[in-house]
Amino acid sequence: MTLERLFWVVAFAIVAAAGTLEVSSVRGETQTWDEGIHLSAGYAYLSRGDYRWNPEHPPLAKLMSALPLLFLHLDLPVGGESWQKLDETRVGIDFLYHNRASADSILLASRGMTILLSLLFLLCVAWWARGRFGPAPALLALCLCAFDPNLLAHARYVTTDFPVTVFYFLACALWVDYLLSGHYRDLALAALAFSFAMVTKFSAVLLIPTLPILFALRWWQSPREFSVRRLLTAAALFLGFTLVVVNIVYWPETVRCWTTHVPPLTQVVRGDGFVGAVLYRAGEWLHLPAHAFLAGLDRVAAHNREGHSSYLLGMRSDQGWWYYFPVVYAVKSTMAAIAATALLLSAGLWTAWRVRRVDFVWLGLLIPPLIYFLFSMTSAINIGMRHILPVYPFLYVAAAALLARTFTRRAARWLTVTLAALQIAECASIAPDFLAFFNALSGGPGNGPRYLVDSNIDWGQDMKKLVTWLDARGTHAAYLMYFGNAQAPSYGLQVLNFPGALDGPGWDALDGFAAASVTPLQGVYLPLEALARLRLREPVAKIGWSVYVYDFRRRTAP
Repeated sequence: MTLERLFWVVAFAIVAAAGTLEVSSVRGETQTWDEGIHLSAGYAYLSRGDYRWNPEHPPLAKLMSALPLLFLHLDLPVGGESWQKLDETRVGIDFLYHNRASADSILLASRGMTILLSLLFLLCVAWWARGRFGPAPALLALCLCAFDPNLLAHARYVTTDFPVTVFYFLACALWVDYLLSGHYRDLALAALAFSFAMVTKFSAVLLIPTLPILFALRWWQSPREFSVRRLLTAAALFLGFTLVVVNIVYWPETVRCWTTHVPPLTQVVRGDGFVGAVLYRAGEWLHLPAHAFLAGLDRVAAHNREGHSSYLLGMRSDQGWWYYFPVVYAVKSTMAAIAATALLLSAGLWTAWRVRRVDFVWLGLLIPPLIYFLFSMTSAINIGMRHILPVYPFLYVAAAALLARTFTRRAARWLTVTLAALQIAECASIAPDFLAFFNALSGGPGNGPRYLVDSNIDWGQDMKKLVTWLDARGTHAAYLMYFGNAQAPSYGLQVLNFPGALDGPGWDALDGFAAASVTPLQGVYLPLEALARLRLREPVAKIGWSVYVYDFRRRTAP
C-alpha cells in the first residue's frame, strides 16, 4: 500500500502515541503554579458568571478546562476571606484541595480537555501540511510536533500557553489558504481561528500586525488579485467574528456592561505605553465601558511594562533581557528543532542569493513565527519557554516541506527518518519529566538551573514524586522550600521549616532530608542567601529534575 493510502492510519497512530504519553505522564504530577488559579476562575465564569477572576488571561481555555467540572458539582469557596479579597492563589488552592472531589480527580478531568485539544491540533497540522506539501512531509511535521518535549509538556496543563499556540498557527495557516485560494470559506475559517486566539491569550494580538504583513507580501507578488476592497472585506469579517466571539465568551460580563453601571474604560486604564494609549483613546472616542476583555488587555500590557522576577545564566532581574528567549531557544529546543532551524536558515540564505521570487506559502510559514519571536524578545516577562511555543509548529512544518522539496527522494527519505528518530529519542530520554527538558548541547536537565528556572523546569509539578521518593526511604517528613501551590499535607507529607539564613545553630541541628525547588534554590522569589547552605552541598537526588533533595540525617556511631 502507498503512503497516501496509509497516511491517516500512520497519523492516528502517532497522535495516539502522543496522547498516551500526555495522559500517563501528567497523572504523576501535581498542579503547576497557575492551574488552580485558571480552574477556579473558569469555574467561576461558568457557574456564577463572575469575570473578576484572572482578567490578565482571556477566558476561552479556562472555560474549556472547567467545563467537565460542572459534572462533579464542585463548590467555590465563596464564603472565605480569600474570595472576598480576590486572592486568586488562595482561592485556587481551596478550590482544588477542599472540595467534593480530590485534587487529582479535578486536575485529570480538566487537563483532559487540553490534551483533547492538543490531539485535535496534531490532526489539523497533518491535514494542512498534507494538503500543501504531500503525505511524507505532513507525517514528518506531525511526528516532530507530537514528540517535541516542550510541546508535550504544555499540552497537558490547564494554562493558556498551548491553546494559543493552536489558534495562532491555525489563524496563520488558514489565512495563507485564503490568500492563495481567494475562497470565502478559507477567509471565514481564518477569522474564526483569529477570534478564538484573541479570547485565549492576549499575546495573540501579535496576529494583528502579522496577518496584514502577509497580505501585503501577497499583494506585492500578485497586485491585480488583491484590491483595497478585498482587504476591507477581510478586515470587516475579522472584526465582526471577533466581536461576536468576545461577546459570547464573555457573555455575562457583556450583559453586565449593558444592564448595570460599569465605569468607563478611561477610568480603568492608565493610558501608559502603546497598548494603554490605544485603549484609552478608543475608550474616549467610542465611550467604551471597562469590559473585562479590554481591562484585561490593559493589565497584561502593564505587567509587561513593569516586568517580572526573572533568572537567566545565574543573573536575576525584574526587567528581563533582550536575549532571554534566544538563550531559551538554544538550550531547550530539541536537537531536531535546532537542526531544522539550521536547514531553514541555510535555505533562506541560498534563496536570497539565487532566487528572486519565493513561493508565498514559505513566507506564510516563516513570517508569523519570526514576528512572534522578535516581539517576545522585547518582553519584560521572562519566565519560560512556554511564551514562545507558537514558533515550533511553523518550524516543523517548514522544515519537513523543505526536506521534500530540496533534496533528492532518497536523501529526503534518510533525512526524514533521521530527524524523526532524533526527536523521538530526545522525547524518550526525558519522559515523563517533559517540562524539565534541556538539550544535550546544554548538558541536559541536570544542568538546567545553570541557565533557567521557573516554568522552564520547575513549576510545582513534582510534589507527588517527592512524596514517593521519601516513602521509599521510610519517612513522611522533610524540610521543604517548595515553589508551587500543591498542598503537601494532601499527599501525606509533613513539612518542616528551614532555619533562617543566619541561624547557624539551626542549620547545624537539621536532622533528616531537606528538599528545595530549583527556583527558590537559585534565589528567585526568595532572597539568595536563604538557601545558601544547600547550594554548598551536592544533592542526593533530583526529583523530576525540579526538586533537589539533600541528606542532613545524623548518623549515630555504632
